[in-house]
Amino acid sequence: MDDLDRFEPGIQTYSGTVRVWGTSTAEIITDSGLVLFLDTRGQPPVPAGTRVTIDARKYRPCHFVTRVTPG
Repeated sequence: MDDLDRFEPGIQTYSGTVRVWGTSTAEIITDSGLVLFLDTRGQPPVPAGTRVTIDARKYRPCHFVTRVTPG
C-alpha cells in the first residue's frame, strides 16, 4: 500500500440492512451482525430499513462505498 493512499487494497462486499443513511455517511448492519460505518459521498440516498449489498474500499476507520445495489 502506498503511504499516500488512504485505502487498503481491494474491494469488499457486504449485504445487510441500512440503519442510518445521511448525505455523506451511513451505517448498515450486515447479515452477520457487524455494524459498518460508511462514507457515502457521491452515492444516492437509501431509506433506513432497506436491504442492500454494497461494494466498499476500507480506509481507517471507515469504508468508502463504491457501489450500492438495493435488495
